[in-house]
Amino acid sequence: MVTTSASPEPLSHTSSAFIDSFYNPNDTYGYLCRGLARMARGHQKLQSQQKNAKKQAEMKKAKSHDQKTAAKAALVFTCAVCRSQMPDPKTFKQHFESKHPKSPLPPELEGVEA
Repeated sequence: MVTTSASPEPLSHTSSAFIDSFYNPNDTYGYLCRGLARMARGHQKLQSQQKNAKKQAEMKKAKSHDQKTAAKAALVFTCAVCRSQMPDPKTFKQHFESKHPKSPLPPELEGVEA
């Protein structure tokens, strides 16, 4: 069994000088040409986060006013027999006469003309 008391030297491509040659903050052009992206730091990072938070809030605000919600709010009449909803009394009476002809007409539809 062979044991070594000293750890082997790190490979040359893992040396700090080799890594520093790829990451040189003063060499912006060369750094970006190697295909490595520079991460935002400090004030730029805070600005980016604030901009993103504002954008997300606007998107959330825009989502809350969709057509489905508005249409659902407009359905104010509910059929007592089948529980379907209608937007106005004229449509409600037409529905009731066509879908439930044997049921008596509800009192709220007595004076409505279809």
